[in-house]
Amino acid sequence: MSNAQRIGVIGGLGNEAMVDLLEKIALDDLASQQEFVAFGNARLAYKPEEVGKNWLPDSQTELRKRDTATYTLRLLQHLGADKLGLACNSAHPLFRPLAEQLPIPFVDMIKQTAAKLSGTPDKVMVLGVNSLVNSGLYQNTLEADGVSAMRASEAKQELVMDAIYNPVYGIKTAQITPQAEQQLCDVITAEYQAQRCTKVVLGCTELPLALTPSSCERFKAQGMIPAEVDVVDASAVLANALVHTQGERQALAQPLQSYFGEHTDWFAPLAFAVDSLTEAAEIQKAIFTHTLAYLKDNGKALTGSYWHLPTLFFSASASDITEKLAEAEIAVYTKDTELAELLPSVMAEYYVSLA
Repeated sequence: MSNAQRIGVIGGLGNEAMVDLLEKIALDDLASQQEFVAFGNARLAYKPEEVGKNWLPDSQTELRKRDTATYTLRLLQHLGADKLGLACNSAHPLFRPLAEQLPIPFVDMIKQTAAKLSGTPDKVMVLGVNSLVNSGLYQNTLEADGVSAMRASEAKQELVMDAIYNPVYGIKTAQITPQAEQQLCDVITAEYQAQRCTKVVLGCTELPLALTPSSCERFKAQGMIPAEVDVVDASAVLANALVHTQGERQALAQPLQSYFGEHTDWFAPLAFAVDSLTEAAEIQKAIFTHTLAYLKDNGKALTGSYWHLPTLFFSASASDITEKLAEAEIAVYTKDTELAELLPSVMAEYYVSLA
């Protein structure tokens, strides 16, 4: 087993955000000296018909998500992660108490971002999905550090949700459209004018896909957002923290299967041994393309994160992961795998499981 630090990434909520996080980790020179394992477990997500509803803790929906999150965490521990990060802001309340039961560090994106902003005199607006902004996760954490934090107005919050979830042009459809970009810029501009927010935290990991550093410069040049506004990418903060956190892997105290709960929602992931984070991102993007084409050919559309294929990527140098996946009867593929030949049968099986 390698002695290199091994970064663990939990994705699937959605996999677009996982790709974005992997690419940001790759920008750090120190990342090339570390290994990684990233599990895009789409079964962690809410089903399309469950989004935006207030579920009781003992509902089947929440029990499913809790048991699936528990098994996901333990699988990554089993695969030798030294430290873990979650590529989804709004899922932190679900994962925090579960991660506390693990003997390896959980790098909290919300706490890391609040620490980065600690001491700023600027007003900070938090952009994110309803569940995140309604919970006050960011606002409370920022205010505990003495930062003035607020959220968008109710009308503007609807535009944020639409930019993310709209079935035609929303970010969750694995595309970035002018409509989504325009709506997000309209929200930022309106709240700057109304509340004088000069910092905006992208508190949903889909938002940095549309509001990248380069696109924000373009939006400012075109007058779509005020030049005075500083956009803070929480996933970039997490990427940096994951690389620079030191952890120490610990073997499971019990067999992996013992963590598989009554309500665990499981579909074995497509697993790929890759040579780099960038290679993992490229394969996942190719899977997106095949997925959209497959669904279109079958008269369907990608209506949310739950409809993505579960995927898992890991450093090819981590031979112990290959062995452990084989023990779990999960096949491992490489960058040379012909996705056009592999995916149709896998997707047919997957979408039958969602029916």
